[in-house]
Amino acid sequence: MNQTDTQTTTCTAPGPTLSEALGKPPSLAESQTYTAAAIPLNPNPADIPRDIVGELIREGERCVLGSTSKSGKSWAQLHLAVAKSQGLPWLGWNPKPGPVLYIDLELLRYFFDRRMSAISAALGVSHPKDLHLWSLRAVRPRVTMRQLVDEVCKRYQGAGLDLVILEPSYKLVTPGTQGTNGEYTVLEYLEALDEISHELKCGVMTSHHSPKGDLSARSSIDLFSGSGTWARDPDVLMTLRPHQKDGFTILQTTRRHGEPKDDVVLRWDYPLHQLALDEDPSAIRNSKTKSAEDTQAKVVELLAAAGDDGWCSKQWLAACEAKGISAATYYRAIKPAKLSGTIQVIVGDDGKSRYRLPPRPF
Repeated sequence: MNQTDTQTTTCTAPGPTLSEALGKPPSLAESQTYTAAAIPLNPNPADIPRDIVGELIREGERCVLGSTSKSGKSWAQLHLAVAKSQGLPWLGWNPKPGPVLYIDLELLRYFFDRRMSAISAALGVSHPKDLHLWSLRAVRPRVTMRQLVDEVCKRYQGAGLDLVILEPSYKLVTPGTQGTNGEYTVLEYLEALDEISHELKCGVMTSHHSPKGDLSARSSIDLFSGSGTWARDPDVLMTLRPHQKDGFTILQTTRRHGEPKDDVVLRWDYPLHQLALDEDPSAIRNSKTKSAEDTQAKVVELLAAAGDDGWCSKQWLAACEAKGISAATYYRAIKPAKLSGTIQVIVGDDGKSRYRLPPRPF
């Protein structure tokens, strides 16, 4: 056995590159390989990426919020912007206070400001400090993602931002033959978010829409329209799914790191989504739910012909059957209609219950 056979190799983690020392990601040529032996058995807590939103989003991570159109994505993100800047709870998460930049490309400035004011007032905040707003709807020519990344990093380098929110993604994905369906264009957009998070040492959030149709059988990670990159590349996925009850949505969270998060139900209470922990998060609305709701609505609509005197149950049922609505559907519709106040129950001259629509207010 020669001398070299008895020598052991000491493995150490690579030191910072010049780019890293300057606070920038390393280039491919600067990046270094290392062996598993260089990983410490007990990691230094100081090496854990900084928490941005109550362990939901950490420094350097990207979060994508997805849901169907007009389902409250913007409201939820504006709520987060105010809550994070003030250190207030947000949908079950508890962020520490820190500076936030919210970039909006969709709403007219007037309506954007009105939403922000309504949310701030609902949270008991008069003038949110450390909340920077940037409305770009009226900017021409159209802002490209490359221009925005460069300008954001230029304006806010060293400003200590914790979180940057860009709303919505479809306004910034590079136009092409496939748009948000193209793997390359979507990846280019998400990597631009990565660039912002590294340059500014912050977390980044954006939103994307879900496809149309019945999505109840799909996993939460398959609810993003277009390219599968929307689900594969981000560190955190959040989805808002329709609940069987009107005015409620189901929030699902999938993280690349950390313990799984239970689904929760949110109640829309203008201008905020509020936790509704007593509701069932597995009650996802599907096409059958919607069909049943439409049929029950038709049952109630028939009462318009009853006038102020109303109909007894037998008269109402006969009107339903004449329209091809079964007795079973009729009886299923009565109870929720009573509870919701959609119909009124009055006592007729014969002392029996009669049903009518509530009088319309003047």
